[in-house]
Amino acid sequence: MQELQFATKRTELLQLYSKNNVPFIATTRGVHSCRSLMFRAVDIQATGIASFLVAEAGQILSFFNYGIGDMIALSGNAAHRATEADTMLTKGSRTTASNDIVIEWIAMAPRAIKCQYLPGNVGQFDAAATPNASVVRALTGGDAAVIDPFGRIVPVDVGASATLQHVLYQAVAPFMSCRFEWDNADRTEKMGTCDQFTQGGGASYLNANGEPSVANRFRIPEGFLWARESQPASELIVNVRLENDVVIPFGQVVSPIDGTWPPLQAMYVEIQMRLGGLACRVPGSN
Repeated sequence: MQELQFATKRTELLQLYSKNNVPFIATTRGVHSCRSLMFRAVDIQATGIASFLVAEAGQILSFFNYGIGDMIALSGNAAHRATEADTMLTKGSRTTASNDIVIEWIAMAPRAIKCQYLPGNVGQFDAAATPNASVVRALTGGDAAVIDPFGRIVPVDVGASATLQHVLYQAVAPFMSCRFEWDNADRTEKMGTCDQFTQGGGASYLNANGEPSVANRFRIPEGFLWARESQPASELIVNVRLENDVVIPFGQVVSPIDGTWPPLQAMYVEIQMRLGGLACRVPGSN
């Protein structure tokens, strides 16, 4: 009996382009998209007694459904203008440069954590008469990223990069389901939970989901086709949903100015998803 051959989307796509007898360009193409998940600070104590961060179930992170320049909600900014650091797409849910893309791997990692204090608490961290605008955004959950190795403004329990920990992301990843949806959910693929996706080098060995190498990706051997615009399977959204509440106790940060405990309002973890594989297009196509 003849052995059945394992057909992949890569093989099918290359055969389709070859049959047209037109020169085409094939490249390995990676695309990325960023979203954020919120932890509300609750039961805040007036002293150093433990308070709690709660990531509430039902939060949905929709990746790849916006393009550069689009207005999106990101961390504490409800009107963030997406940049190339947030996505490579020029149009939401569509491939770039008229490419047909075979998705063959996934990587997912935390990009940043952000804390949100009330604007009135900024003076408890920054003694300047007029605090720098970037510092204000960093303290109020805005666009400025926070790198805080020793917990000066971010609670050391959850955000000290000096310990190579990504506590917020590691806490929620096992409880986030992932679903690929094409053409307004005309076709869907359930991918399980996000803790199976490797970070592609974006973590320490201590906390990585697998070996933290840039070559380490969650592989999809058969491949998923993300077709060029106007073709079937051309509109893609990857929806990630937090299925369970996640609670993390933490100790509040002490103000270096007056020695009190400014009440934290929320924290956010920004998560970046990367997809890659083979991209094909006709030369000169846009």
